[in-house]
Amino acid sequence: MKKTKDLAGYKATVSRLRTLLLRERVVSGTLNVQTVGNAKRYTLTDKVDGKTRCLYVPVSMEAEVRRYVENWRALKSLLLEMSEWTRRLLAEEIAATTGRAAAKGKGARAGAAAGGRKAAGRSPRRKSRSAT
Repeated sequence: MKKTKDLAGYKATVSRLRTLLLRERVVSGTLNVQTVGNAKRYTLTDKVDGKTRCLYVPVSMEAEVRRYVENWRALKSLLLEMSEWTRRLLAEEIAATTGRAAAKGKGARAGAAAGGRKAAGRSPRRKSRSAT
């Protein structure tokens, strides 16, 4: 079992996530504004199965919906932060269980450091044919 000190960052992120979800509304999408003459029209757009769907937003609700969209962005960033904490804790548990450090990033593969590939990893650049 992990000590509470190791889980402090994870628990803080979960607490912020819980607070956001319990106190605020969230909506995915982008709030767009179109100016027609002197009037502004707002639409909330998002993609579902590759198709854009639009929802008309009254001018009186623009600030409220903008806050919902900002809450969605904050929610996404908190989920990514929570994922990073989970990944870090999982790597520590794997290291403790197996006795070896977990691989980090792309370059940590076995054989990559042993020179199994070309040094540069790229093929030489071709000359253009139009230069002849």
